[in-house]
Amino acid sequence: FGTEFTPADQLFFDQVVEAAVADDALRRTAAVNAEDRFGLVFRQLVEGFFVERMDQNEEIFVRYMNDPAFRGVVTDRLASEAYRRLQAAADATGADAADGGATGLRLVAGRPEDRYVDCLPLVPLAAAAGAFSGPQDAGAQDDWQWVAAHPKHRPRPGMFVAQVAGKSMEPVVPDGAYGLFRAPVEGARQGKIVLVELRGAADPETGARYTVKRYESEKAPGGDSWRHAAITLKPINPAFEPIVLTAADAEACDVVAELVDVMPDG
Repeated sequence: FGTEFTPADQLFFDQVVEAAVADDALRRTAAVNAEDRFGLVFRQLVEGFFVERMDQNEEIFVRYMNDPAFRGVVTDRLASEAYRRLQAAADATGADAADGGATGLRLVAGRPEDRYVDCLPLVPLAAAAGAFSGPQDAGAQDDWQWVAAHPKHRPRPGMFVAQVAGKSMEPVVPDGAYGLFRAPVEGARQGKIVLVELRGAADPETGARYTVKRYESEKAPGGDSWRHAAITLKPINPAFEPIVLTAADAEACDVVAELVDVMPDG
């Protein structure tokens, strides 16, 4: 492309890769997918990494946004580097899994004294939408199954495991995978993969009133505060359409929990 990259340009690219390596969705994707499928998810997110840093190197940013051929080559190079770093990090910390430490889902007795210490509840998403959207019903927990907690994440009240159906969040969340969720959502919801309960609507893929999607919100001023102008529940798989909720629909959307990780298969 006739581009003479400077140290500042390389620093800019390195910062984009570091942002990608720190992204939870990309980390999960790299853990369970080959590099080509990882690249599909990377392409959906990389433009946001560039936009966040546009002031740091405007020349490279403009070239990236306006030159499709340049953008394609740079994106592939950055995706490859991010995948390499994520795989290296996984290899460095994955000895337990290689030795059988990643046990997947293992049902346990779930004694009251062990709950949220060594084990977490396994509940259907529909039940989770009711049980974790408000104060927990301690009595209902006696009817739940319990699974051994994975050592990667310290259990705590509000965490639970649930199976996710559908292909709209692939390859980050494979169809039928078990997700580790945490309720309530901590901090800003923007960009997080969340469990949402829909009232008066349904996920077009599954027909259920609850859905797992990436949360994006547009806000507009409303008096002395801000209000939702629109909420988009965005799939990762480009074959599926997002669920768009207008300001009038936003009140019929309860964000129940955020996805922390995808549980290992075994």
